[in-house]
Amino acid sequence: MNRTTLLVAFSLLAAACAQRERPPMPGDSVAGDGAVSLAPPRLVTNATAPAPREPLSAIEVRLFPAELVMEHQAAIALLPAQQAAITSELERTQTELVQLQWELQTEKDKLAKVLDGAKVDDARSRQVAESLMKAENAIKAAHLGLLVRIKNLLTAAQQQKLSALRAEAHCAPPAAKDAGAHD
Repeated sequence: MNRTTLLVAFSLLAAACAQRERPPMPGDSVAGDGAVSLAPPRLVTNATAPAPREPLSAIEVRLFPAELVMEHQAAIALLPAQQAAITSELERTQTELVQLQWELQTEKDKLAKVLDGAKVDDARSRQVAESLMKAENAIKAAHLGLLVRIKNLLTAAQQQKLSALRAEAHCAPPAAKDAGAHD
């Protein structure tokens, strides 16, 4: 293992130890619908309290999901050529993600089978978990690549406007945002 891998593993272990809920497991960073968490899992301290708005991660604030761009396309004066390019990138990435999702599910099934017995081969479980995490990382890389390509299709002014719109929406209380949406 290289130093970066060890630091990441240590960070994940520390987060898991501090967490009151079950720790994140391989396969958790990619949801069943293909949604990906690029940031580390957020800690849950009280499952009964309403979840406060978490600040965006250092990565999230620098990128713009397609949904955000679509939602604010008029406000940022998105050009038809930009819309077509983003649509093309979404289609390309979706095709890639379908194959990666199949691979991820195969790896999840393998790990579940290894963990089935009363006694688990530690070395084998780590080997299979590593394959599962490689599949997760491939999905994360595909999502990150899409977000980077979307950002690169936007002008600096459009990026600034989107950042401001997102910050405004993120800071507004949910009730205020919902009330404004019905006007």
